[in-house]
Amino acid sequence: METKWLEDFVSLAETRSFSRSAQLRHVTQPAFSRRIQSLEAWAGVALIDRSSYPTHLTPAGETLYAQALELLQSLHNTRDMLRSQGLAEQDMMALLEPSLQKS
Repeated sequence: METKWLEDFVSLAETRSFSRSAQLRHVTQPAFSRRIQSLEAWAGVALIDRSSYPTHLTPAGETLYAQALELLQSLHNTRDMLRSQGLAEQDMMALLEPSLQKS
């Protein structure tokens, strides 16, 4: 399972359009559709009701949508924390370098 599949799915859930979501995600519509199908294969259940336009989420899709929003937010928060730690470590090294050079 790839993070971009969840991001694609969230986009589709919000736009309810494969073509619009593909455009927003900067991929072709066939590639976008394949990624949604891959997510459905991974989940083992249909997530999108394609029988009408605009598309609708299945009950499983509704469940995944809520979970995907939480998962993606958590991942982004974790990345931000890690980057902040990295910057703090760089700042600490920059402060220590002049004293190390004098030794």
